[in-house]
Amino acid sequence: MKIAKANYEYSKFRKKFQNNIKKSLIYLIECSESELSIPENFQLRWNICGAYYLAVCAAEKDNRELCINYLKYAAKVSESCEMLNEHTINITALDYRTQSEFDINMILQILNEDDKGVKVGFQKDEDISVEKEKINDALNLLKEFDIESYRECCEFIDTIYLTGSTKGYYIRSGCNFNLWGLIFLYANEENTLPYYIEHIVHECAHHTLNIINADDYIVKNDPEEKFRAPFRKDARPMIGIFHALFVLCRISQSLQKFVDCYDGEYSKEFAERLDISMSKYNDTLNIVERHARLTPVGEKLLDDIKMAMLGVRGNNDK
Repeated sequence: MKIAKANYEYSKFRKKFQNNIKKSLIYLIECSESELSIPENFQLRWNICGAYYLAVCAAEKDNRELCINYLKYAAKVSESCEMLNEHTINITALDYRTQSEFDINMILQILNEDDKGVKVGFQKDEDISVEKEKINDALNLLKEFDIESYRECCEFIDTIYLTGSTKGYYIRSGCNFNLWGLIFLYANEENTLPYYIEHIVHECAHHTLNIINADDYIVKNDPEEKFRAPFRKDARPMIGIFHALFVLCRISQSLQKFVDCYDGEYSKEFAERLDISMSKYNDTLNIVERHARLTPVGEKLLDDIKMAMLGVRGNNDK
């Protein structure tokens, strides 16, 4: 399936991934010899995905009790989501006082497995009202000027957690494959609507490619082989570079639509962001074409990306 443009059949794409998770959950339940069940109208949510991943980890360590504990939670959340017919995005603070303790612990456990040393900061519900309104406004702008990216986002993302700062490196925006459906956004009064739009499109693009990555390595380069990315201080493995290429492809296409059709207080910022995104895309494409060893799926994805970008000219090329 061609996914470099957002106007593909993302509902079918999600459903296939969702059904694979459902089958795996049922298999784990059978192997654990528990009496749990997954509803027929299964709707994948980020905390189901997290519980599923941690259940798999527990099973691999032969910890049946812990595995069943996570499976119980996945089944419980599945039942509460069974009647949901629409994909709505819940925008809320990552507030340990008000959010589920089980959810918070899953987030911290999964993020702590990441060896990059990047942390997530908590926020307070009462401190995010302005930023929450800005993100809703950003989503409304995305809906108006890039409807397909908006619809894909609503299809894939169920929760946006607004985060705060902490000591050292902390998440400005991010997602995690094992928390599929969840986006972290750093809530700061300096953030503009174009900033939030770009980062929402960015993280949704990772979700899209992660579905492919669940079944295919995409790149054959050794994970220990690192490359200097043109937009980061740290060297990254080729799969990270390829993800960046896909993300920049999606961001550039979305920003181009705003540059072409939007006329308002953020016009200049959209144009500047498009120029930066295009520059990063071209540098990243150069690295991929020079150094990537791609699987057949990866080769098709690269062709798809380059084809999608033919219609993106950048502000400097107008």
